[in-house]
Amino acid sequence: MAHCSLLDVIRQGKFASLTNEAVLQLLGRQFEHDLKGLKNVPSNIEGGAQQALTPSQYLYDHDYSEVNRTLLNILALKWLLADDYAAFTAYQPDPVKLSKATFEKFRHITRSVLDHPDKILALIISLILGDQGKNPVLVDQVTSQEGLRGDEEVNHDEILQKAIAEGGFSESLGLLPPPLKDDVILGVKLGAELNIPQLTQGENVPGSLKGLLMLSGHKQAFDLKYLEIMFDVAGAGGHIDARGATRMIEPVCQSLLLAHPILERVTAGQLSLRDAYDEVLRNRGCILSKKGFKELSTAVPADRAFLRLCAMGRVADLPLAQLFDEAFNSLPDETRDALVNGLNVDGLDDGQAVILYYMPALFAELLRVTKDLSKPGRLEALVYLLSFMARTYKGSSPHKGEKGSIIERDVSPAKDIVVQQGPTALDGYDLPARI
Repeated sequence: MAHCSLLDVIRQGKFASLTNEAVLQLLGRQFEHDLKGLKNVPSNIEGGAQQALTPSQYLYDHDYSEVNRTLLNILALKWLLADDYAAFTAYQPDPVKLSKATFEKFRHITRSVLDHPDKILALIISLILGDQGKNPVLVDQVTSQEGLRGDEEVNHDEILQKAIAEGGFSESLGLLPPPLKDDVILGVKLGAELNIPQLTQGENVPGSLKGLLMLSGHKQAFDLKYLEIMFDVAGAGGHIDARGATRMIEPVCQSLLLAHPILERVTAGQLSLRDAYDEVLRNRGCILSKKGFKELSTAVPADRAFLRLCAMGRVADLPLAQLFDEAFNSLPDETRDALVNGLNVDGLDDGQAVILYYMPALFAELLRVTKDLSKPGRLEALVYLLSFMARTYKGSSPHKGEKGSIIERDVSPAKDIVVQQGPTALDGYDLPARI
């Protein structure tokens, strides 16, 4: 193994049989420059203490959050290809643990797409590149080249796209034959337009799906991008717990697998953006109804809004769904109406839609800090958070016939309020004016 490169073991069909340590060593050598860039990325807004030796500690004797996430993405790919269900699902909570049947469905689609060693390499390179746009050094370079203000917020996927478009950004792309290189670059372009996990988390809006249309006639690029997204989700908790694919739990994996054919139909011109979005939401409702929760309809604005809240809150079991339902119905009528209105603007032909960026992470932080509270305490915290959301939408509501547009409001400053002062401090809290 000492004389083999990552490319060698992939092309010899040996990648899935490697130990975790061997995978990390090969990745560390092959992508030294790319991983060095990820060391500069600040920690995610969610927090937590690692439970064991992390990938970045193994390679560098230091914890780097984004390195952990990226390397865990690729370890998850290795576990899936090796049919290592135990490693993949290690430390997932039992109530929402990925089922063997869903794991097999995920494995089937992965193997069907990665039917050639070069496609495995293309996916790994996509995963390595995926979060490079968060590197502050690259952000500074791109914003300077593009003439952007230093305080102007730019999506990290847009940073990556612009860096690649300038040429010479990553030697890793040069490892791929031209057709696959083009597919990976097309996937980067889609990522700058559409965040698919935001869709399955109810975070974005139907107008956000317009970027899918650029992949019309590019099935291989779409499939590779979708796998990149799924494995990015699998490793998304790597900055908190890198011992397994802790975020790829049953409802999350089901939602992503169910969304795949829906979005394929959009690229084929068989489904409208609004209908595709609502079909994804209905899948979330089906998952909850199978747990015993009441049936919900996307044709009813309040139900549709509640489904989006459940998606943002990663609600996957009956007790949490019931807690969210009680909090939602505890809101004053005026507040609940404002929340429902804000959550039902599509940004297509009904005016300006507002995306509350990082809302799922804020939900996760609130649920984390309140997990040991009594039910009344958790309920109160959720009510404050939902009220904060309603205020942040600032009167946004559907206006059919108006030109559609989308703006983002970054809610991550509210995380500091929750952590430092407690959830009750959200009562009356508003984002700073510039957010």
